[in-house]
Amino acid sequence: MEMNGLMGGVYRIAEWIMRLAAINLLWILFTVGGLVVGGLFPATQAAFAVTRQWIRGETDLPIFKTFVHYFKKDYLKVQIMGLCLAIIGFVLYIDFVFIYQSTNPYVQLLAFPLLILTFIYILTCFYAFSAFVHYELPVFKLLKHAALHTVVRPFLSIGMLISCAGVVFLMFQFPGVLPFFGVSIPVFLLMWFSHTGFIRNEEKQKSQAA
Repeated sequence: MEMNGLMGGVYRIAEWIMRLAAINLLWILFTVGGLVVGGLFPATQAAFAVTRQWIRGETDLPIFKTFVHYFKKDYLKVQIMGLCLAIIGFVLYIDFVFIYQSTNPYVQLLAFPLLILTFIYILTCFYAFSAFVHYELPVFKLLKHAALHTVVRPFLSIGMLISCAGVVFLMFQFPGVLPFFGVSIPVFLLMWFSHTGFIRNEEKQKSQAA
């Protein structure tokens, strides 16, 4: 039954709270069920995929069934992408340790460029899962696309980072909400910003081709 006015607004808010809480709990369940290593990346990909459907207006999907579908879909591919991101992150971490433990002033000059690279890496991680569920591309092309999107849309990327950091900071002030929204709300924000950028790129490409 369609509800209007104040009650309709309250009902829609309650629906979104339920959806986000359900996705968060499913993400925890499937990540832990996969012993983290086997579940983290596929569960994250599934969370992004479901929220993308919501953003595109498909809000009546069965949440559990849809999440499981995307968890299984491209399981090996998302594991490879996640492993690539983890290796890059580990290399950056080793570089940081080396630079900040070094007493050589010439080596320490590399600290600022490394910070820039780390910033791009973090945003690339954010975009990678959004791109994974939006485009049908091989892993390395997905990573390249995610990195390029970080550079091409700097204001969107900065807005994404600030919004997510702000939300995470607020949730840590009320840690009781973390089991219900600690992943789902950041994922929703990341997907919304990314989807906006992807659509703009596609519209621009269409206008240039016309």
